Amino acid sequence: MDLQQIRYFLETVAAGSLSRAAVRLGISQPALSRQIGNLEASLQQNLFYRHGRGVSLTDAGRRFEEVARDVVRRLADVRTELATGAIDDTGSVTLGMPPSLSASMGADLALRFAAEFPRARLRLREAFSAVLLEWTEAARVDIAVLYDARSSPSLVATPLLLEDLFMIEPPAARGATEPVQLQELASRACILPGPENGLRRVVDAACAAEGVRPRVLTEVDCVAALKQLVERGVGPTVLPFGAVHREVRDGRLRVRPFRSASMRALLVLATPANKPFTPLTRAVMRIVQDEVARLVPLDVLRGVTRNLEGARPRPRGEREAPEPIG
Repeated sequence: MDLQQIRYFLETVAAGSLSRAAVRLGISQPALSRQIGNLEASLQQNLFYRHGRGVSLTDAGRRFEEVARDVVRRLADVRTELATGAIDDTGSVTLGMPPSLSASMGADLALRFAAEFPRARLRLREAFSAVLLEWTEAARVDIAVLYDARSSPSLVATPLLLEDLFMIEPPAARGATEPVQLQELASRACILPGPENGLRRVVDAACAAEGVRPRVLTEVDCVAALKQLVERGVGPTVLPFGAVHREVRDGRLRVRPFRSASMRALLVLATPANKPFTPLTRAVMRIVQDEVARLVPLDVLRGVTRNLEGARPRPRGEREAPEPIG
């Protein structure tokens, strides 16, 4: 079955005869009969009664006409929507976000979407990058914010934020307060996410480039638990500033930047390559980008939002990334 066969079917219904429909369509009657016959064969149902005055619909034909007209109408609506850039404000979008980002902007993003599209629905799903990547490739989400992901046959990645990573410690931690050397991760018992986590992969790659092997006390794939363990003095962790900005403001944690330029994680907006990219999806991407750009100058997020095409954290010795906004 194809759209041409549906068009031929509806024209035959409107004309009431194969010969009149063939004239309207500008094809021969035998050619039209073959197309209708192929359509009926694919459905395994007779759609028309043939009689001396022309054709009339069977019960199966009436049911198929109802569905076919709805399909054609929906396609016409989509064509108009795409041509005019209009947004279907009754649709839905599923957005996946890592805990480190959803904690800092998830609520504001949801409120802004609801204000702009009160008839549409936004579903926020929180997970670590490894899970979000699987969901994106399987088209279980429409958009995901991923750490250090690249475009591939299964997803399209758009740079969002080159985010600085920090050593996270209790406020009364002993020792220096100056920027951290990566070697410190080898000399202290650290609490880090598991190795399949996108943020952990950035840490491991930066350490490997400098011949450092982090001393990992335990691996915890839960941002809330990571922060609680640090507050209790179990050990330091590594997170972006947005994940702890409230705790830092309240004096419950402190952050120390790393000297290594490689301790930055590229956040991207990823969409499934095999799923339609709707205007509403594009609108959600715009809202995410706007919120990130708004939060960097407010010191809720720390990183770079400009000139990110091709941006990757650089090994030591290479030129620094552009200056952050604000």
